[in-house]
Amino acid sequence: MFRIRYMALLALAFVFEGCTCCAYLNHMFNAERLYDEATEMRTARLDSIPDETESYPSSEERLKYDKVIEKGSRVLERFPKNKKRTAEAVFLIGESFRHKGEWGKAIIKYDEYERYFADYDSMRAVEYQRAYCLYRNNEFNISRFALEPVISDKAHPYYFQGLNLLSLLDEKSEFPDQAIAALEAVLADTSGTPFMRGKAHFRLAGLYFKKENWDKAREHYKAKEIDLLNVRERQTAGEQAAECLANKKEYLKAADEYKALYKVPDYENRQPFYLVRIGEIMFAAERNADAFVVLQKVNSEYPRTEFACRSYYNLGNYEQTKTMNYEQAIVYYDSSFISRTISEYGRKSRELRDALKRLLALRKLNDDDLKKDDIPNVKNFFSNEFQIAELFLFKLSEVDSAVKRLDAIIEKDSADTAKVMRATYARAFIYDEFKGDEDKAEELYKEIIEKYPNTEYAKQAQANLGMRVTAKTPEDLAKERYLHAESLWTVASEIPLDQMEMVDSAYAVAFSAFDSVYQEFPNTETGAQALYMKAMYFQMSPERLDSAIMVYKELSSKYPGTPWGRQAALLTNQRRGGDDSDAMLERLRKRVKQSEEHIDQLSKQYYESMSKPPEEKKAEVKSKEDEVLENTYNSMYDFE
Repeated sequence: MFRIRYMALLALAFVFEGCTCCAYLNHMFNAERLYDEATEMRTARLDSIPDETESYPSSEERLKYDKVIEKGSRVLERFPKNKKRTAEAVFLIGESFRHKGEWGKAIIKYDEYERYFADYDSMRAVEYQRAYCLYRNNEFNISRFALEPVISDKAHPYYFQGLNLLSLLDEKSEFPDQAIAALEAVLADTSGTPFMRGKAHFRLAGLYFKKENWDKAREHYKAKEIDLLNVRERQTAGEQAAECLANKKEYLKAADEYKALYKVPDYENRQPFYLVRIGEIMFAAERNADAFVVLQKVNSEYPRTEFACRSYYNLGNYEQTKTMNYEQAIVYYDSSFISRTISEYGRKSRELRDALKRLLALRKLNDDDLKKDDIPNVKNFFSNEFQIAELFLFKLSEVDSAVKRLDAIIEKDSADTAKVMRATYARAFIYDEFKGDEDKAEELYKEIIEKYPNTEYAKQAQANLGMRVTAKTPEDLAKERYLHAESLWTVASEIPLDQMEMVDSAYAVAFSAFDSVYQEFPNTETGAQALYMKAMYFQMSPERLDSAIMVYKELSSKYPGTPWGRQAALLTNQRRGGDDSDAMLERLRKRVKQSEEHIDQLSKQYYESMSKPPEEKKAEVKSKEDEVLENTYNSMYDFE
């Protein structure tokens, strides 16, 4: 009987053990199945968009990864002591987080895997994938540290991927030469797969292209292993290889390569772009008729697209810069803007169209003015010419046309020094900043310094040449003289009132200094400020109040735009349109009288205090009780 019961219990234990095993198999089977399905979807997605950094999983793909994480988590909860089962679950969870782009969570799971399951098969993959997730999480230094066990062992299954990741890290660290060296190491090792070599060629070509090493970039873009890459990467390699030729000014060869790309069936969606680039390259090669044919083909076959917008823009640019047919250029720019208003070329076309319209309007104004029988309006003419030069320079990017316009201003208006100075400096600045001709710019800057030594243009020319600025304008000289006069005024104000003769004399010296500033520099703002100080000096004496009012009126009429002119107008009530001189005079006299009374009162108090004998100070006698209180009172603790 006992044996029967024992056998029954044993059989029941086997049943429950079988159920537990079935539960595990059910969870892991579903997790692996869902992971495989998500992997197929991910592979299909990356075939169309090979750059993983620009591609994100779809909602359905993410849902499958979420279920993998859910199933794996159940395995961890129910079978924590079975290391083989939990290791597989942790790895699948980490991979799912990585494919979802949740790099931080993936890193945590990979760390967990290394801590508890370092002896299991997936550890080699974990080493690389953790370093990759750290890179994607912008933890570049830690990623480089995590990558060391991968790139230090050539037998590592992820060795070549590790070198590629190392090149990415070097590129992010702004060390392109180290990135190139890492990829060259991949190509130097013959044990790498052809596909990995193709990847290395593609990355190397991109790095050389950024460094503008067109020959090396083209060499890698044309490597035979590139043919093993997906469609998107092959297409990019072909386009960049053609651009290398264009950058080397081998325009016809570059056009031929784009024509070959145009015929590839896999690149059909890029055909309009290839036509546009062929047209642009033909313009650069001065095959203008061929360029027109190709670009007009784009306009007719792909109307109202971004490609037509760019095509019309190129046609307009040709008419503007090569034939100078601005009316026709405006027509093409209009068509470009209408084709795709929100695109980059649409916005540029609108700006150029508006600038050309403004240019033509200004030219017409000047032409009409010169055709008049009477004397033309020279001021308006040269103002328009400056605007035309600015349009050429800043809006139309026609530097040479701007320089020609400025040359014409200098020749036609040699009598007007102000206009010639402005045009001469503008021409020098264009050679310096826009044409990059430092020798010519230096020559023109020195000409300005020699011909116009005491001007703002000479000062700026010295600064642009890196010289010590020694040129001084009338404003600079006036300020220096004004500061000297101001110091004299300050000295006069600090003399004691009991020395009135010295006070009057000091103020008179300061007044003369201010007057000399105004007399020598009447056309400067500092001269206006000096005139204001003259009025203040007159206002200090009752007998000179009439003179103060006259100076204030002169100041407000000659310098209405300066702060001192506006203050003078306020004081003389000119803002209200009245000539209330008598009231102004009365106010000033009253103010002076009040000041004199106050000064007399202070003087009286001063002399009275000087005539009294000094009082003897008696020692203060403290009572005995006070002494006891003082000695026993504790101010720090006794608050009663």
